[in-house]
Amino acid sequence: MGSVVYDCFEAALGSEVRIWSYTQPRYEKELNLTQQLPALPWLNVSADGDNVHLVLNVSEEQHFGLSLYWNQVQGPPKPRWHKNLTGPQIITLNHTDLVPCLCIQVWPLEPDSVRTNICPFREDPRAHQNLWRAARLRLLTLQSWLLDAPCSLPAEAALCWQAPGGDPCQPLVPPLSWENVTVDKVLEFPLLKVHPNLCVQVNSWEKLQLQECLWADSLGPLKDDVLLLETRGPQDNRSLCALEPSGCTSLPSKASTRAARLGEYLLQDLQSGQCLQLWDDDLGALWACPMDKYIHKRWALLWLACLLFAAALSLILLLKKDHAKAAARGRAALLLYSADDSGFERLVGALASALCQLPLRVAVDLWSRREMSAQGPVAWFHAQRRQTLQEGGVVVLLFSPGAVALCSEWLQEGVSAPGAHGPHDAFRASLSCVLPDFLQGRAPGRYVGACFDRLLHPDSVPALFRTVPVFSLPSQLPDFLGALQQPRAPRPGRLQERAEQVSRALQPALDSYFHPPGTPAPGRGLGPGAGDGT
Repeated sequence: MGSVVYDCFEAALGSEVRIWSYTQPRYEKELNLTQQLPALPWLNVSADGDNVHLVLNVSEEQHFGLSLYWNQVQGPPKPRWHKNLTGPQIITLNHTDLVPCLCIQVWPLEPDSVRTNICPFREDPRAHQNLWRAARLRLLTLQSWLLDAPCSLPAEAALCWQAPGGDPCQPLVPPLSWENVTVDKVLEFPLLKVHPNLCVQVNSWEKLQLQECLWADSLGPLKDDVLLLETRGPQDNRSLCALEPSGCTSLPSKASTRAARLGEYLLQDLQSGQCLQLWDDDLGALWACPMDKYIHKRWALLWLACLLFAAALSLILLLKKDHAKAAARGRAALLLYSADDSGFERLVGALASALCQLPLRVAVDLWSRREMSAQGPVAWFHAQRRQTLQEGGVVVLLFSPGAVALCSEWLQEGVSAPGAHGPHDAFRASLSCVLPDFLQGRAPGRYVGACFDRLLHPDSVPALFRTVPVFSLPSQLPDFLGALQQPRAPRPGRLQERAEQVSRALQPALDSYFHPPGTPAPGRGLGPGAGDGT
């Protein structure tokens, strides 16, 4: 008789739809149809360590859309992610992305398909923790602010006072009260003035979840101020207390707290208008009173004492540092000798090199020929002697037959030795200022003498120069090294080790200088005492 087309009615995906057709009034004859709708994509949520897997088990040919969004109690959903997919899929989410209002919407890519929504994380503890981690308090004006969070949440907020030093923020309830908080809704506290120590606490189910000092960025860091709470009663009765970590201390008070000790001064500041009023109503008021001037006055002498102590300690450490630096550099030693011949110069060079292995800074003309040629022997020696003695060093007179002959010439006891007037002979030049030190008694402690065992006996040294110790080397090396390193001479055991070290370094040069028996040794017969002690 005719036809009817139904092309728009809701039916759940994956369900079986039955359609009946009959007359009215209803007769026994009926027409019916059973229709199987496309299956709903099967979605399962599973956890794998820190990750969450969204498993969609559908046929490979089926196309579907998937969307993640934040479901909002007020306002439209906030889309987070959308994609068209085909066949079975596994979507991985990091656990930090989970929040209670994160929902999943899935639908087949077919005309007029019904979209299915599930919100599997409403009761997930991790999602609730992430929600509070993502929540932020945002200051809009000096007195208005809002709570910014992905999802709606039950919360209440109140002001607290945060004193510097790390103590917990103390809620100002009473006299203020808790206020219900709605996400993204502007809130205001009835403040007359703001202060960097005022902070906002947000609680949920009587548990502190969030705390921020909103005014610290604009007003600077926390101040060492005391918050005074004024309570007003009937007949103009009022009382004051100072908020401290231990509680609110009444003023005036005989307690041992800081505010109690300074209570008289705080009350004077309040009466003179030096305190900042933060809040006021019929029941009371809040005042912030500065404490800096009292702390500075009380601790000024202590700080001064600390500074003096620090200065004295720094001076002691500096002196110790200089002493240690000087010890590390070693004592200066100026080595003077007569250039009898080239073999003796090599022997002197070996001795100077061996002494450099110790904590000694040795100066010898052998290593400064260019400098000495430019300045002249007299000027070079005077400069080296002055620097060595100013640094607390020692001048070493290394006697040889030629040196003894030069000394005798200066003392008018003999004649000059041949070959002792070389172009770089600093010893001859040095006698002009060495002799006055000995003649005037300034030599002890500043000079020492030395000679080699098989070349010269110490008794051959002129008597004037024996007013300072004269050591025979290498037999008296320990005593010689001890005299060089005074006043910081090492202990005897260590001194003996150093003497053996110098002796080993010096022995090849001695063997080379003193030929085997039967061969005339260089340098012999050049002055009195030559050959003594062989």
